[in-house]
Amino acid sequence: MVFTTWQIGLDIQNESIRAVAVQRQRQGWQLRHWWQFSLPEATFRDGLLINTQALTNVLSAWRKELPLRHQLRVSFPTQRTLQRPVPIPDKRLSEPASEAYIASATARQLQMSPAQLCWDYLASQDVADAHVIVAARQTDVALLLKSLAQLRLFPATLTPGASALPALITPCHLEKCQYLIHREHNHWLWASTEVMPRWGWADTDAVPTILDLCQQLNTEPQFVALSHSQPEPLLPGAMIMDAWQALSRLQPPLPRHGGAFTVAIGLAIGGLCR
Repeated sequence: MVFTTWQIGLDIQNESIRAVAVQRQRQGWQLRHWWQFSLPEATFRDGLLINTQALTNVLSAWRKELPLRHQLRVSFPTQRTLQRPVPIPDKRLSEPASEAYIASATARQLQMSPAQLCWDYLASQDVADAHVIVAARQTDVALLLKSLAQLRLFPATLTPGASALPALITPCHLEKCQYLIHREHNHWLWASTEVMPRWGWADTDAVPTILDLCQQLNTEPQFVALSHSQPEPLLPGAMIMDAWQALSRLQPPLPRHGGAFTVAIGLAIGGLCR
């Protein structure tokens, strides 16, 4: 069966936007299009949307290029998300009651009210804390979604950028690595290759080099796969994480530096969240 819907990964960074559209064909993922746009200075600050008009101005022309049948998957700034373990609720609770318990427990940990949070939960490898909560401020999420909705852009998922990296493990043959690491202008995104991947973010002011990040993750360079949003020399011993290898059919011209699209490709080919 051939699917005609474009799956589009939209990776929004402080200084630029990268997007990749793919289609699932019999032989694998086919590249349909890629885009890259610069954002005016101060559109975002530390992942927080400051100038909504600047964002909509940049995306308005792009929106007209999209086919009617498309599914949009958008990155949310990893640095503006929180992860917390929460003990498993009583199994006798109904699903609504269980979710209310999780929301309340998360809000208490973060010293916020449940109404202030957008959240989801994943299974944890830790028996004591059976769920890992991924949460963001409701105001941050609502502002981004409202800006996209003004352009009739309605994401199927809004996903922390780092959590998109594990989608590249199998198609890029990175199973032997312990971590996937992507370098942006002023931060690192990382994800483990475990069955239930862990993921996170690190500021380059606090963690300036890949060796520092490896030390923080308790790993060695030979056990990581790296990509960079800007051209940089590869660290000796580390593997290249070339997200374009996940696509079986490419259509030139391709971007001069493909590493900028690592997260966008991970979003485009990744599975839908619950």
